[in-house]
Amino acid sequence: MEKLIIVLEKYLLPISEKISSNKSLQAVSRGFLALLPVTIVGSIAYLIANFPVQAYLDFVMSSGIQNYIMAPYYITLGLMSVYTVFLVAYNHAQMDNIDPLSTGLIALLSFFIVTPFVQVGEGHAIITTYNFDWLGAKGLFVSLIVALFVAKFVAFIVKKDLVIKMPDGVPPYVTRSFAALIPALSVATIVTVIAALFSLSSYGNVHELVFKFLQGPLLGLGSSFTAYLIATVLIQLLWWFGIHGFNVVGSVMIPIWIGLDMQRMAELAAGQPVSTYMGMSFLTAVGQSTLAILLTVYLFSKSSQLKNISKIGMPAALFNIGEPMVFGLPTVLNPIMFIPTVILIPVVTNLFFYLGFTTGLIPALSGAQIPMQMPVVLYGIVQGNWMLALWQLLAIPLAMVLIYPFVKLYDKQILRREEAEK
Repeated sequence: MEKLIIVLEKYLLPISEKISSNKSLQAVSRGFLALLPVTIVGSIAYLIANFPVQAYLDFVMSSGIQNYIMAPYYITLGLMSVYTVFLVAYNHAQMDNIDPLSTGLIALLSFFIVTPFVQVGEGHAIITTYNFDWLGAKGLFVSLIVALFVAKFVAFIVKKDLVIKMPDGVPPYVTRSFAALIPALSVATIVTVIAALFSLSSYGNVHELVFKFLQGPLLGLGSSFTAYLIATVLIQLLWWFGIHGFNVVGSVMIPIWIGLDMQRMAELAAGQPVSTYMGMSFLTAVGQSTLAILLTVYLFSKSSQLKNISKIGMPAALFNIGEPMVFGLPTVLNPIMFIPTVILIPVVTNLFFYLGFTTGLIPALSGAQIPMQMPVVLYGIVQGNWMLALWQLLAIPLAMVLIYPFVKLYDKQILRREEAEK
């Protein structure tokens, strides 16, 4: 175990530190966190409009109110790329100590420039509008690329002091507006040229190219259970070192997982079979391990240290907050807890849920974005998925069985130490 720790510290920690300190990945992570209220509103609207009770569905569809209930979904999750490009650029600018509002607006402007128009209608009734596919989850990766490019380019211009300066006494909001003028014109010129060049290519626009060679393959890779399982084990491995694993891995995987959720939500809304069960909603559904570990410690340990820690950590664990357990038990750098918390529980419980979905015992998750702090079992109920709630309940004793021998071993070690200190 000591040799393993040395190897992991030598190779894994430097990589995780670089990822967690990377400004672009931090901006993406913070941008998606800031997007949470928008995604929750859209998800709730979707769940209300598509609650899986046939009599209710017949009523909302026959009465025509489903379209009204779905309106928040269309203007939130249906426009996800629009919100994302602004929020990611905004957060990147904050870290660069430049005006975040102007940077976010320039990024939004740039995204609309590279997004192709479509014409609908006939004759004199032709209307030019945007292809809303690219404004939703399908345009997510272009929105991220545009946001990061704009934020870095604007920061470069500002730090080179290539901005219009106003004399003293001019109101700050006027000064900021003029300071953003040169960056905005420069960026708009560049992205307009890029959009024009792509319009002459076989792809027609940058969205088509990115979706074919980047977003599509990444979604395909992320939709596999094997890739998902590797990511979740890596999250737990980093937690074992005391590093917030989700912040590190999530900064890379969140765009992929949310994209898969939005894809599945659209498939279900269209009455199509789902193409994958993976996504952020899957990760959130498998969230009972912290509670299971602390329940095992509370029920079966005899040492006063572990008993007290389990009592302190239990309220937080009900809301999937694991820090009291991770640093209090601790599981951090705890050799006894390495196998169960990093490998055994993540692999077995995720496989348990995956088999539930693939065999049809659990209906497919809608993809609705519900906070990770939603208590287990209640999460399934809120999703409108009663079998998921039952599955989450069954997963608790499953994880308890897996962790039990390791808890007893650790408890004996603590008991010997406590008796020696008396």
